[in-house]
Amino acid sequence: MKKLLLSALFLSAVFGNTLEERVKLLEEKVINLEKKLNIVNNNQKTLKKNISENTILKCNKIKLINYSYDYENGGFIKSYNFKYTLKNDYNKSIKYIYASIGFIDNDEIKLVEDYIKKSIIITPNSKIIIKNNYLIDTDTLSETLKDTPKKDIKIEFKPFKIIFKDNTILKCK
Repeated sequence: MKKLLLSALFLSAVFGNTLEERVKLLEEKVINLEKKLNIVNNNQKTLKKNISENTILKCNKIKLINYSYDYENGGFIKSYNFKYTLKNDYNKSIKYIYASIGFIDNDEIKLVEDYIKKSIIITPNSKIIIKNNYLIDTDTLSETLKDTPKKDIKIEFKPFKIIFKDNTILKCK
Protein backbone atom coordinates (compact mmCIF):
# COMPACT_ATOMS: atom_id res chain seq x y z
CA MET A 1 0.00 0.00 0.00
CA LYS A 2 2.87 2.35 0.88
CA LYS A 3 4.45 1.61 -2.48
CA LEU A 4 1.21 2.48 -4.22
CA LEU A 5 0.88 5.79 -2.38
CA LEU A 6 4.52 6.64 -3.00
CA SER A 7 4.22 5.87 -6.69
CA ALA A 8 0.99 7.91 -6.91
CA LEU A 9 2.70 10.82 -5.16
CA PHE A 10 5.72 10.50 -7.44
CA LEU A 11 3.55 10.38 -10.58
CA SER A 12 1.52 13.39 -9.49
CA ALA A 13 4.72 15.30 -8.83
CA VAL A 14 6.17 14.34 -12.23
CA PHE A 15 3.05 14.59 -14.42
CA GLY A 16 0.75 16.77 -12.40
CA ASN A 17 0.73 20.49 -12.66
CA THR A 18 -0.34 22.84 -10.00
CA LEU A 19 -3.62 24.62 -10.42
CA GLU A 20 -1.78 27.83 -11.24
CA GLU A 21 0.20 26.14 -14.00
CA ARG A 22 -2.94 24.64 -15.53
CA VAL A 23 -4.73 28.02 -15.45
CA LYS A 24 -1.69 29.64 -17.06
CA LEU A 25 -1.70 27.02 -19.84
CA LEU A 26 -5.42 27.55 -20.41
CA GLU A 27 -4.92 31.33 -20.56
CA GLU A 28 -2.20 30.91 -23.18
CA LYS A 29 -4.49 28.67 -25.24
CA VAL A 30 -7.32 31.22 -24.98
CA ILE A 31 -4.97 34.03 -26.10
CA ASN A 32 -3.82 31.94 -29.08
CA LEU A 33 -7.42 31.12 -30.02
CA GLU A 34 -8.38 34.82 -29.80
CA LYS A 35 -5.48 35.72 -32.11
CA LYS A 36 -6.61 33.10 -34.62
CA LEU A 37 -10.20 34.29 -34.37
CA ASN A 38 -9.11 37.89 -35.04
CA ILE A 39 -7.18 36.73 -38.11
CA VAL A 40 -10.25 34.87 -39.40
CA ASN A 41 -12.50 37.90 -38.73
CA ASN A 42 -10.09 40.23 -40.55
CA ASN A 43 -9.88 37.83 -43.50
CA GLN A 44 -13.68 37.66 -43.65
CA LYS A 45 -13.95 41.46 -43.61
CA THR A 46 -11.40 41.71 -46.42
CA LEU A 47 -13.20 39.05 -48.47
CA LYS A 48 -16.56 40.73 -47.88
CA LYS A 49 -15.14 44.08 -49.01
CA ASN A 50 -13.58 42.51 -52.14
CA ILE A 51 -16.81 40.73 -52.99
CA SER A 52 -18.92 43.86 -52.59
CA GLU A 53 -16.49 45.92 -54.69
CA ASN A 54 -16.41 43.38 -57.49
CA THR A 55 -19.96 42.11 -57.43
CA ILE A 56 -21.70 42.28 -60.72
CA LEU A 57 -25.29 43.29 -60.34
CA LYS A 58 -28.34 43.39 -62.53
CA CYS A 59 -29.03 46.84 -63.86
CA ASN A 60 -32.76 46.38 -64.13
CA LYS A 61 -33.72 49.93 -63.20
CA ILE A 62 -32.51 51.43 -66.46
CA LYS A 63 -34.92 50.46 -69.20
CA LEU A 64 -35.23 50.77 -72.94
CA ILE A 65 -38.86 51.79 -73.29
CA ASN A 66 -38.98 52.70 -76.97
CA TYR A 67 -36.89 52.63 -80.12
CA SER A 68 -37.06 53.57 -83.77
CA TYR A 69 -34.70 53.52 -86.70
CA ASP A 70 -34.31 54.77 -90.24
CA TYR A 71 -32.34 52.99 -92.94
CA GLU A 72 -30.04 55.26 -94.87
CA ASN A 73 -28.51 54.24 -98.21
CA GLY A 74 -25.82 56.65 -99.30
CA GLY A 75 -24.41 54.44 -102.07
CA PHE A 76 -21.19 53.11 -100.66
CA ILE A 77 -22.19 53.87 -97.08
CA LYS A 78 -25.29 52.30 -95.61
CA SER A 79 -26.40 52.89 -92.04
CA TYR A 80 -29.20 52.97 -89.52
CA ASN A 81 -30.09 56.03 -87.52
CA PHE A 82 -31.33 54.65 -84.21
CA LYS A 83 -33.34 56.57 -81.66
CA TYR A 84 -33.62 54.99 -78.20
CA THR A 85 -35.73 56.16 -75.27
CA LEU A 86 -34.27 55.15 -71.92
CA LYS A 87 -35.90 55.52 -68.52
CA ASN A 88 -34.01 55.85 -65.24
CA ASP A 89 -35.87 54.15 -62.37
CA TYR A 90 -32.94 54.56 -59.96
CA ASN A 91 -33.24 57.10 -57.16
CA LYS A 92 -30.15 59.00 -58.34
CA SER A 93 -28.99 60.61 -61.55
CA ILE A 94 -27.03 58.68 -64.15
CA LYS A 95 -24.14 60.44 -65.88
CA TYR A 96 -22.76 57.62 -68.08
CA ILE A 97 -24.10 54.43 -69.59
CA TYR A 98 -22.52 51.57 -71.50
CA ALA A 99 -25.01 49.08 -72.93
CA SER A 100 -25.80 46.94 -75.94
CA ILE A 101 -29.04 46.72 -77.86
CA GLY A 102 -29.61 43.61 -79.91
CA PHE A 103 -32.22 43.31 -82.67
CA ILE A 104 -33.25 39.65 -82.91
CA ASP A 105 -35.61 38.11 -85.46
CA ASN A 106 -38.18 35.34 -84.95
CA ASP A 107 -35.54 32.70 -85.69
CA GLU A 108 -33.47 34.00 -82.73
CA ILE A 109 -30.84 35.40 -85.08
CA LYS A 110 -29.20 38.63 -83.99
CA LEU A 111 -29.42 40.94 -86.98
CA VAL A 112 -27.80 44.00 -85.40
CA GLU A 113 -26.04 44.67 -82.13
CA ASP A 114 -25.64 48.36 -81.40
CA TYR A 115 -23.76 49.85 -78.45
CA ILE A 116 -24.40 52.91 -76.36
CA LYS A 117 -21.36 54.46 -74.70
CA LYS A 118 -22.51 57.91 -73.68
CA SER A 119 -21.95 60.55 -71.08
CA ILE A 120 -25.49 61.69 -70.43
CA ILE A 121 -27.58 63.00 -67.57
CA ILE A 122 -30.72 61.06 -66.76
CA THR A 123 -32.34 62.29 -63.58
CA PRO A 124 -34.33 59.88 -61.41
CA ASN A 125 -37.68 58.76 -62.87
CA SER A 126 -37.09 60.57 -66.14
CA LYS A 127 -36.60 59.61 -69.77
CA ILE A 128 -34.00 60.57 -72.33
CA ILE A 129 -33.70 60.03 -76.07
CA ILE A 130 -30.36 58.83 -77.37
CA LYS A 131 -29.54 58.98 -81.07
CA ASN A 132 -26.95 56.65 -82.51
CA ASN A 133 -25.67 56.00 -86.02
CA TYR A 134 -24.82 52.40 -86.93
CA LEU A 135 -22.71 51.75 -90.04
CA ILE A 136 -23.68 48.55 -91.83
CA ASP A 137 -20.87 46.15 -92.64
CA THR A 138 -21.13 44.40 -95.96
CA ASP A 139 -21.61 40.64 -95.90
CA THR A 140 -23.52 40.70 -92.59
CA LEU A 141 -27.15 40.25 -91.63
CA SER A 142 -27.36 43.89 -90.54
CA GLU A 143 -28.99 45.08 -93.73
CA THR A 144 -31.87 42.59 -93.36
CA LEU A 145 -33.17 44.55 -90.36
CA LYS A 146 -34.68 47.13 -92.73
CA ASP A 147 -36.83 44.42 -94.37
CA THR A 148 -37.95 42.76 -91.11
CA PRO A 149 -41.29 43.98 -89.74
CA LYS A 150 -40.99 45.64 -86.33
CA LYS A 151 -43.51 43.17 -84.89
CA ASP A 152 -41.10 40.34 -85.76
CA ILE A 153 -38.15 41.90 -83.92
CA LYS A 154 -37.27 41.20 -80.32
CA ILE A 155 -35.08 43.73 -78.52
CA GLU A 156 -32.39 42.65 -76.09
CA PHE A 157 -31.19 45.55 -73.91
CA LYS A 158 -28.09 44.78 -71.83
CA PRO A 159 -26.50 47.48 -69.68
CA PHE A 160 -22.87 46.71 -68.82
CA LYS A 161 -21.90 49.71 -66.75
CA ILE A 162 -23.64 52.70 -65.21
CA ILE A 163 -21.90 55.63 -63.54
CA PHE A 164 -24.07 57.77 -61.34
CA LYS A 165 -23.67 61.49 -60.80
CA ASP A 166 -22.21 60.81 -57.32
CA ASN A 167 -19.49 58.74 -59.12
CA THR A 168 -20.64 55.37 -57.83
CA ILE A 169 -20.23 52.69 -60.48
CA LEU A 170 -22.62 49.85 -61.12
CA LYS A 171 -21.21 46.94 -63.12
CA CYS A 172 -24.01 44.92 -64.58
CA LYS A 173 -24.57 41.28 -65.27
